[in-house]
Amino acid sequence: MTDKKSSLFFKIIFSVGVMLLLGAIAGGLGKLLVFFNTGSNRETMLNTVPDIPNEYTPKINWLADDEDTGRPMEDFNRQIISRDYVRALYQRNLALLSADTSSLKEYYTVDARPKVYAAVRLIDKENRAIQKAELNHNLKLHFYSADGQLASFTDFAVESRQRVIDIEGDRRIFSDSSVADFQVLMQLDDGFWRIKHLIREEATTLADSLSQAVTSISEEQMRRIRSMKGVNYYPQKTPWKDFWLNYDEKIIAKDLKIIKKLRLNTVRVFINYEQFGKGNVVPEMLERLNHFLDTAEKNKLGVMVTLFDFNSNYNLLNFPATDRQLETILTRFKNHPAILAWDLKNEPDLDFYYQNEFDVKEWLSLMVRQAKKYDNSHPITIGWAYPESASYLSEKLDFISFHYYRDVEELGNVIDTLKLQIGEKPLVLQEFGLSSYESSLFPISVSPKQQAEHLQKVQRILTAKGNIPYIYWTLYDFENVSSEIAGGRPWQINTQKHFGVIDINGNLKPVGKVLSAKQPNIKVSTLEKIPLYLISYLLIGVIFAGIFIYSFPFIKKLFKR
Repeated sequence: MTDKKSSLFFKIIFSVGVMLLLGAIAGGLGKLLVFFNTGSNRETMLNTVPDIPNEYTPKINWLADDEDTGRPMEDFNRQIISRDYVRALYQRNLALLSADTSSLKEYYTVDARPKVYAAVRLIDKENRAIQKAELNHNLKLHFYSADGQLASFTDFAVESRQRVIDIEGDRRIFSDSSVADFQVLMQLDDGFWRIKHLIREEATTLADSLSQAVTSISEEQMRRIRSMKGVNYYPQKTPWKDFWLNYDEKIIAKDLKIIKKLRLNTVRVFINYEQFGKGNVVPEMLERLNHFLDTAEKNKLGVMVTLFDFNSNYNLLNFPATDRQLETILTRFKNHPAILAWDLKNEPDLDFYYQNEFDVKEWLSLMVRQAKKYDNSHPITIGWAYPESASYLSEKLDFISFHYYRDVEELGNVIDTLKLQIGEKPLVLQEFGLSSYESSLFPISVSPKQQAEHLQKVQRILTAKGNIPYIYWTLYDFENVSSEIAGGRPWQINTQKHFGVIDINGNLKPVGKVLSAKQPNIKVSTLEKIPLYLISYLLIGVIFAGIFIYSFPFIKKLFKR
């Protein structure tokens, strides 16, 4: 290529590059200007919904009616009135959130609308939004008209929670909760029960739904916690979100026998919040969980049940649904002998990065309180992803659980720090492990023997720190792992596939022999510690060197020309 042609070529490349750069800068500035001129949007920011969802399920409890109510109320009318009452409050809450009052006329009579409209206008005028939800309704009927057109009742001890949000700055101003009574008059109008009057009063009594249960956890229950030695469990072919949807009783029976043969006494499982029905728990899922617990009991295994898996919705409107699921599961299985403990949430501190930390903690605090009310005889814990989070709510939890996938040499110091923070509460290493993924390309390589050696180191530290109980991650290596679980990069997915104690072919790995104490001491030679990817890089280097040496004479002749 001549110098003139070469100069022209580089000028063209340079010009194209400059134009692409200017285009990128212009596009970025345009998006920035749009962002600053658009302002916050209530619907997108607060994730509002147009109508009451089926899973919006505050607890409804009809108390004994007054002696003289005018006429007895039919059961079906009682259900319709309570449904329309909750729907009206929900629509009011949506209006406070979105500043849209268009649907309120369907739920409030002409007499009641001005007061509700005024509250919404005031909030909108101040550029605020209110996120609000009621958790319970304890209804006592006072009057039911002879023509079935009017119903008067008191809603006792309603626990309401609200968050006031500045729309302009997209920030929380304050949050609070309250308990109050409400005098309610509803009118049947055009086939719908609408609120005619709603008057808030100071709470005169606390219903049973809000009473704090007295914990009665036995010493035997806590002894079982302190002696836990177990494994986190998903079936090999249907892990994570496929587990309960493709529940196979034969596979469960086989796998729990394997866990027992590994000389373990505990299995930890995860309840998918959405698949179990949110606020309306699916009976079929309850039967599957019941089978799992029955099978565990036959194998003399205790089960730690982790609730609300894959739920990261901490909007107040979701609080009633989580409360109903918690109540349904705990009251159904609180007397099952296989239940070892309830784990309220898996790694909620990971949600601190994507959700408001205060919202997450508010929800956790409520769930701890409610769990103790629904089952006061089994220990409650939270499975923290990081030990730095584990002291939160420690005074209310029965034992403290944390996960650890960091440098094993620092584990002892981490435990010492945690013990200073939580006092005498039992401490459980609820998840830990090391993937035996050996990559020939990426700089990630841990042999199965090194995986077993890692477990040995952890076991020694836990023993030295007071025989701290532990649950290993996990029983199986997996053939398929969704990017939703592990991340989209190949090294993330492949690493997640190889944490198990049993490989993809069903063979017990060295780590399984250590876990079951069948081979407690495994030594890794220096040669075995050489990463597979280094061997690959060395071979590639040798190949390239050979090609270069072979081609060198030809290259030399080419340059001489």
